[in-house]
Amino acid sequence: MTMKKHISNFLLFAVAILLLISCSDQKVFEQYHKFEKFSWNRFEFVDFETQIEDTESEYDIYLNLRHLPEYPYRNFDFNFTIYTPSGEMRTSNYEIKLYDNQGNRLSECLGDYCDMKIPVRKGFRFSEPGTVKFEIENRMTKLETPGVMEVGLIIEKSEKRKE
Repeated sequence: MTMKKHISNFLLFAVAILLLISCSDQKVFEQYHKFEKFSWNRFEFVDFETQIEDTESEYDIYLNLRHLPEYPYRNFDFNFTIYTPSGEMRTSNYEIKLYDNQGNRLSECLGDYCDMKIPVRKGFRFSEPGTVKFEIENRMTKLETPGVMEVGLIIEKSEKRKE
């Protein structure tokens, strides 16, 4: 193999590595909880836990709701609580619209299911390293919320803000 060919292969390899690094996923956590019979009981709380060591970065936290296209309600109400390693609790209630005022679905549907990625906290900074617990509570008024397949938690490092 000639020197020119070696250099050419090396440059091609370096460009491929740079592309992979520049397109790297900012996800630090993604996990889902599946519901039997596609129904979420109001008293079934969903918990997720993860280790957070980087307290300098900001994070975007999302709830992902996977539901059937036949989900019977126009909204989804839930409570989202974060428990820090030292036991501090931060909680918020959310009322998410799944349809706009014209009746168009706001979630992305693909065949037999629909996904809605709901921003829960943007630019969130964890104050201390350690195990962080997240709790999601179904706050719909009925005992069962039919049509819910899964609920997931996604944590991504926030992209650098342009100033």
